[in-house]
Amino acid sequence: MEHTGKQGLPGEAGVTGAPGVPGPAGAPGSAGATGAPGPTGAQGIPGSTGAQGVTGPTGAQGITGPTGPAPDISNVEIVPRAERYFYFTPDPIESSVTIMADQFSVDGVQGAFQRFHVGSNSYANLYINGMLQERTLFSLTPSSLTIHLSEGETISSGTPIIVEIVQFSVRYSA
Repeated sequence: MEHTGKQGLPGEAGVTGAPGVPGPAGAPGSAGATGAPGPTGAQGIPGSTGAQGVTGPTGAQGITGPTGPAPDISNVEIVPRAERYFYFTPDPIESSVTIMADQFSVDGVQGAFQRFHVGSNSYANLYINGMLQERTLFSLTPSSLTIHLSEGETISSGTPIIVEIVQFSVRYSA
C-alpha cells in the first residue's frame, strides 16, 4: 500500500492553448410575446401626377327622350319700330364721305339728335335720292354714316340721303 503524501502548492498556470472547435448550434428557443405597435409615422410627400391615360371609346348614344311641351307663344308679339334719319347734301359728293349722326334730322324734326340707334336686334337701309342702296356701299356706326363711292360716282347737291333703322322688340301680353 502506498501512501500518498500531503498535497503541495499549486504550480504556475501554463500557456493557454488554442480554442477548440465550436460545438453544434443549440435548438432555437420559443418565440417571445408580440410587442405593442409603434406610433403612426408622418405622412410622406405626395408623388407627382401620372400621365393622362388614353381616352376610352365613346359610348353608344342613348335613347331619345320624349319631346317636351311646346312653349305657348300665342301671347308673344314681335314689334318692329322704324326710325328714319334725313340729310340733304349741301354740296356735290364725289368721293367717299363720312357724315356725322348729328347732321341728320329724325323724321324731319331737327333737334338734339346725337346717335343712330343701331343694335343687335335691328337692321339698317340706306336710300340715296329715294333708291335703296347695296349694303357694300355704306357702313353705319352709332355716331356716323360712311358712304363708299367708286371713282367717277357723284351724289348731286341737294340729294336726300335717308338712313332707315328697323328695330325689333318683343311684347308679351298675359
